[in-house]
Amino acid sequence: MPWDKGIDYETAYQLIMKSIRKATRLSSRCYLYILLIQLRNGSRVSEAVRAFKQFIMTGKTEVEIPVSKKKRPETRLMVLPEEVADKLKECVDYVTVDDNKLTTRVKVYAVRNLKINTHSLRYSFITYLVRTGVNPTLVAKITRHSKLDYILHYTQEKVADRILKEL
Repeated sequence: MPWDKGIDYETAYQLIMKSIRKATRLSSRCYLYILLIQLRNGSRVSEAVRAFKQFIMTGKTEVEIPVSKKKRPETRLMVLPEEVADKLKECVDYVTVDDNKLTTRVKVYAVRNLKINTHSLRYSFITYLVRTGVNPTLVAKITRHSKLDYILHYTQEKVADRILKEL
């Protein structure tokens, strides 16, 4: 089963941005900001939640956050998408919400309202980078993916499928 579940990076970006513009509830907008942070950084949703909180608390546009699913402590750079840089302050109350609860809320929101799995955003980012010519080794470093083999196998499979379809 494809990692990105067929969700194209550009399509996901447009869906999230359109949803932000239409969102009337504060909770929806804040969840969408987190999803945009996740998509634009190729992170896990839990990492996007931590970055979201750090962006609000520090006012910075770049933060180092702990990487999830690592045995040894490791951090990764997260960059705030400029599209929402001036909007995050409205979400200040979400800084006090437990990380696990907020992560769960964002996952449920994404499935119910956008019909996407949050982890598929991570892999649509990976697919996008490889498709635009970024070396898979660099993609693994950017996303802090522990197994380069998975990225190589998957991206080669996607290229093979595209070639077959274009014949």
